[in-house]
Amino acid sequence: MEIAVKETIVKVLDAGWRLKNEERKIELEARVPGSVYDELMDHGMIPDPFFGVNEHEVGWVHESTWIYTLEFTVGETVMNRMVQVLSFHGIDTVASISLNGEHIASVDNMFLRHDVDVTGKIHRGINTLEISIASPTLEAKRLMKKHRQLLKTFSGIGGAPYLRKAQYSFGWDWGPQLPDSSIWQPVKLIARDGVSIVSIQDMQSFQYSADPFLADVSSLEVKSVNLDLKVEVKVERELPVVRKSSLQVAVETPSGKRLLQEQEVTLSKGTRTITFSFMLDDPTLWWCHDLGEPMLHEVTVALESRNVIVEKCTRAIGIREIRLVRQPDDWGESFFFMLNGVPVFAKGANWIPVDSFIPRGKRNGLYQRNLLDAKNAGMNMIRVWGGGIYEDELFYDTCDKHGILVWQDFPFACAMYPAHDGFVENVRQEAGWNIKRLRHHACLALWCGNNEVEQLWKAYLATCRLIFKPWKIRRYRKAYKRIFEKMLPELVHELDPARAYWPSSPSNGGGNRKRGLIKSNSPDTGDSHFWKVWHMGAPFSAYRAFYSRFMSEFGFESFPSMATIRSFCPHDQLDFFSPVMENHQKNKAGNKKIMRYMKRRFSIPSKFDKQVILSQITQAEAMEYGIEHWHRNRNQYHCMGSLFWQLNDCWPVASWSSLDYHGRWKALHYYAKRFYQSVTASIAEFNDHLEIWVVNDTRKSFNARVEWCIVEPATGILESGTGRVPIPPCTAKCSREIHPKDIEGWDHEGFEGIIAFYRVHDADNQDAIVHQAFRVIGKPKDLKLSDPHLQVEVLEDEVVLGGTHVDAPVMVNTNNVAIHVHIVLPGIDFIASDNFFGMEPGTSRKITLSIQLDDSMDAHEHINEIKTKIEVHSLVDLTGGK
Repeated sequence: MEIAVKETIVKVLDAGWRLKNEERKIELEARVPGSVYDELMDHGMIPDPFFGVNEHEVGWVHESTWIYTLEFTVGETVMNRMVQVLSFHGIDTVASISLNGEHIASVDNMFLRHDVDVTGKIHRGINTLEISIASPTLEAKRLMKKHRQLLKTFSGIGGAPYLRKAQYSFGWDWGPQLPDSSIWQPVKLIARDGVSIVSIQDMQSFQYSADPFLADVSSLEVKSVNLDLKVEVKVERELPVVRKSSLQVAVETPSGKRLLQEQEVTLSKGTRTITFSFMLDDPTLWWCHDLGEPMLHEVTVALESRNVIVEKCTRAIGIREIRLVRQPDDWGESFFFMLNGVPVFAKGANWIPVDSFIPRGKRNGLYQRNLLDAKNAGMNMIRVWGGGIYEDELFYDTCDKHGILVWQDFPFACAMYPAHDGFVENVRQEAGWNIKRLRHHACLALWCGNNEVEQLWKAYLATCRLIFKPWKIRRYRKAYKRIFEKMLPELVHELDPARAYWPSSPSNGGGNRKRGLIKSNSPDTGDSHFWKVWHMGAPFSAYRAFYSRFMSEFGFESFPSMATIRSFCPHDQLDFFSPVMENHQKNKAGNKKIMRYMKRRFSIPSKFDKQVILSQITQAEAMEYGIEHWHRNRNQYHCMGSLFWQLNDCWPVASWSSLDYHGRWKALHYYAKRFYQSVTASIAEFNDHLEIWVVNDTRKSFNARVEWCIVEPATGILESGTGRVPIPPCTAKCSREIHPKDIEGWDHEGFEGIIAFYRVHDADNQDAIVHQAFRVIGKPKDLKLSDPHLQVEVLEDEVVLGGTHVDAPVMVNTNNVAIHVHIVLPGIDFIASDNFFGMEPGTSRKITLSIQLDDSMDAHEHINEIKTKIEVHSLVDLTGGK
């Protein structure tokens, strides 16, 4: 008689948890997923670590052991299955797990799912689960003592590299020292008859209409795609009667068409992979959002036994081909991504974890908010930096849905890592698990071994006091190559062969090449990090002296918005150099550096709030200067990416971010929305002339009309012009050179003291403006600016009321030239369609403010409040005129 394999039962254990600390006699209700710090704050047992200098008052939390307990009931249906498993999707980090008083597992890796077979240990009725999480800092100290070697990051608590835990949590040059303890991912009880679908892997083979490297991308087509779906099925125990079951695969296209296949499988003990092949003619492709629509196909795999669906798994996949192209060329070796045959100029930023307490960040919606803000600023790629985590599934799902490519670092950064076999094996398991977990995501473009370990190796030798210990240096160098140049690339090749692996960032590729501060950061090959501006105090012009192949990290600091500063800083501490403001600046002498750079370009106002805005403008100008330079060099793939440091913050702090911790847009994010558009213009400055460049990142030719004018603030418009510029796809083009002799009445050799305004129109679409910006030539403090007499009016008849938000158009008018024009709504958060923009004399700009509605008042009250509070300012209001 054939047995009936019963359906798998999955029960999420997310209610009824308690958290306790026996030493301090603390016991309270807890959320899972959740974190210790988060729970203690919510129960009023510690002050907010983000406020003032409280970070230094709560260290006892991460120096303590914390115990999570749960009583849960198991019924007859669970016990009727052959196998019961407790699945811990993420415990941070070193923990002992017991069930009904019996030890069942020890774990030491927050990045790894731990499945514990509890068959025979679990019983009907009430069961008690206990997870005791050790102090991460004491555990780090224990391991340092055991291995007799200091390992640390530059800014963090010693010993962090020994733990497979998010390294940033021990402290970084933008983050606090608050290493959390948590069950940061779900806990599940799984009951099954020993049969499971382990993984689904999609392999795609593209047939193009022509060779992508030779074809005009505007006419290139994907004729067909062969889609292989590899389904891994595991039978854990020998079934009483071996029988054949069926595996069914359905592929639903974006148009709703369903493709079905079925194969018989034999449920005998062991793991097997069954392949299903589909031919997709004229397929609907997944694109990053600036090149097309990120269309997703839904794959459903069902295991059926005697008309019972034993297990069912669903995945969203994108039909797309992503390649990292590295080919010899005139400069050295190219480094760029090709998506569906189209070379992509990567535009984006580096991503750090959403919060110091990650479960809270997810609960508060920070993943969706930050990623949508990135998309709305034109970003098509996010680099998940190596000092953080393999991100939550929600991160990749959101990137899939919204067409954002992901550069994924393995979680190693700015340190030397242990060399012993146990650590390496732990990493092998962690990496293999996460590669299989994430490989189906369309957004995933690259696996990268680490952040800055290759480049700064000698610096870490000094940090770890190894300079005069050559025998230890050899051991750690061998371990580095073992992990990052052998094990990880082999795992990627085995488990995700369609994607490229890159050993480090920055890197020249490793292997037999010489490495180090300069060699690993070559402008001729690989990716680059550039920190002469900021860390070394170089002027913005230093960006234009470095021709990167792919600029994956560079940045400039500013302060967060005043509303964010007030959330952590008492009024009497509102000063760049107060104890609280210095505590919320983790880069050494960072606030002095911000002020020093500001003074180079601006007259410094006396009021703190104006200084804060000026810091953001300085940051925005710095990033614009570098990014536009690299973007202009996209021809012949000379430079094909700029990912600035950084997109977001994990707490409220002065940092390199464009979005502060509370999601408020700094000036940089508004600038990014301009310079990361698909068609942009920019000014290249030279001693004897200016060049106006237009870049077309799209797949189609663009017929541009470029309009420009040169303004001397005291005189007015000196010269203006316009011209048609047809731009091929994926191309940068100089549309105009302007020389001093071309401007009547201008008797200077250069252009110091003028402002260039420029805009790009779509000549084929009713001359619509697609990009507009301005550039100050020289230092803004040398401009002879006068009061522009700005006015702003809410266009009440055009206000659009949504269910939870209001879109309020406003009209800004100016009499005189105005730069860094910014709209302010005291006490009201908003995102503007543009901000920190420039205006020529006697012009108007229509700007839309998007505002989330406050439940305490209706929409019309909001509109009245906006009309009452709205202000508009410019650089003159910050620094005064001349």
